[in-house]
Amino acid sequence: MDYEHEHVDLSMDIPKQKGLDFEINLNLQNDDELHISTAYIWCQLFSAESQELVDMFYENVLGIINGEYRILQFVKNDKVYKSFLQKPNGEEWETIYRGYERFKMPWTKINENIIQNKKESKLIGIYKASS
Repeated sequence: MDYEHEHVDLSMDIPKQKGLDFEINLNLQNDDELHISTAYIWCQLFSAESQELVDMFYENVLGIINGEYRILQFVKNDKVYKSFLQKPNGEEWETIYRGYERFKMPWTKINENIIQNKKESKLIGIYKASS
């Protein structure tokens, strides 16, 4: 836990470890925004004043850690176009958060990459914007 973080109000890093296949950062920004960040998705939820949103944040974090939830990425040539956080809904997956990284032309063929803790995932390289 970092109560004195330079850029956010409160930050918590959960390192990759036995039982967790990738790092997770949780943080509070601007007294109102809850963030879940991994190398594969960045979820921004607000307003933190809403108990319903705080409950959803908690459920999302637990779902990612216990492997119940998954991250569905849409990629081409190791570049991520969009990432969805999904939870099971019967036999289907329900998208509960959508993150967009890049603009995609309608004719661009993209592939799906599924990342789920405690499952065999094809973890791809992450697109980094050039500086």
